[in-house]
Amino acid sequence: MKVYSKKTAAAIALFAGAALALSACSSTPEKAPEDTASDTTADAGALRIGTLLPQTGTLAHLIFGPRAAVKLAMEEINAAGGVLGQDIELVVEGNEHDASDPTIMNKSLDEIIKADPSFVLGAMGTGNSNAAMPRLTEAGILMGSPSNTGIAMSGINKNYFRTIASDIIQGRALGNLVLQDGHTSVAILAQNNDYGIGLRDNFQATIEDAGAELVYGADEVFPEGQTSFTSEVTAVLSKKPDAIAIVSYEEAKQIIPELAAQNFDLSKLYLVDGNTVPYEEFDDGLLEGAQGTTPGRASEGDFLESLVAADSTATQSTNFAPESYDAVMLVALAAQKGGGTDTETILANLHAVSGTDGGETCSTFADCVELLDDGKEIHYEGRAGSGPLTDKNEPSSALIGIYKYDATNTPIAVGEIKG
Repeated sequence: MKVYSKKTAAAIALFAGAALALSACSSTPEKAPEDTASDTTADAGALRIGTLLPQTGTLAHLIFGPRAAVKLAMEEINAAGGVLGQDIELVVEGNEHDASDPTIMNKSLDEIIKADPSFVLGAMGTGNSNAAMPRLTEAGILMGSPSNTGIAMSGINKNYFRTIASDIIQGRALGNLVLQDGHTSVAILAQNNDYGIGLRDNFQATIEDAGAELVYGADEVFPEGQTSFTSEVTAVLSKKPDAIAIVSYEEAKQIIPELAAQNFDLSKLYLVDGNTVPYEEFDDGLLEGAQGTTPGRASEGDFLESLVAADSTATQSTNFAPESYDAVMLVALAAQKGGGTDTETILANLHAVSGTDGGETCSTFADCVELLDDGKEIHYEGRAGSGPLTDKNEPSSALIGIYKYDATNTPIAVGEIKG
């Protein structure tokens, strides 16, 4: 989980043999477009983008990193001369979800379609991306998610890509982390959506293949937005697990205190990308020793400082900031390479700038544009550490970060594996 921290943790050696194949992702994808330069009909106006991020609701605690990353990417692109000589524009900021008002998504989609951007960053929730996709696809708007880990999103739509690995990789990484710590009797509390079930299934397969037992959670799930977990925690603890994993969003804020109240040792707790965040509201030391996993590289050093400078709220969390930054950069570079800012031109060049066909490595917009201006192919090496896009419009390789909570209930990066 990428979070703002005042500490720097030493990297620890994790486990060997962690190369995990992305090819196991299911669903039959539409064929990705070939990467070609656009023709003379391409739109060379300003690149207009939008966002569909959780301003309210159960995912609202995850907006800070992506919002800061979009601002930072735009600042750097515009400082380097913009896309095709014009500043990139953020024309609409939609709200992807709020369980208390189911009309919010459609209202936001109305605003996005009216603003007519070529690209929208989001949604963050897999289910929310699925809900928004039909209307945005019909409107000819490209979607790019920094956080959709749902397995079924692999190759789901040619007008959709993601800059994060699927739950296949994170589920296996989480399972291997639990096994590495010597646990053989494990429980999982997972929410009832594509994210929760997909991650749960891969976690379960990993530990059971190694001879450990999932004593709770194979059939039991809870609805997104649930606020009381007394009965679930009682049922879990009756199975006497060595360790417990939670796959949730902000529901963890209710689950964790309930586990503590029923005397579970929280150093044996494992979290995931949806809930590996700082918990300043808890008593100091409550989560010390608990661990979490999240796809992508931690936001540290100059990049972290730049995120906070772009948006001070990034001090609360930088979850999914690298992936958001990379998505905007890839779209801008694809437009630059193709000579147009319309969706079709971006799609036709997105894979090429990600390095699918090789090319010279570059890591900033300015450096990549210089190579493109020289007629060279490029491989944009992003902040998240992901590999080039596949024909399923997702990273060909990815990093999974491992985090451990300190005495202030802050997750500190302690290592990463490549899948």
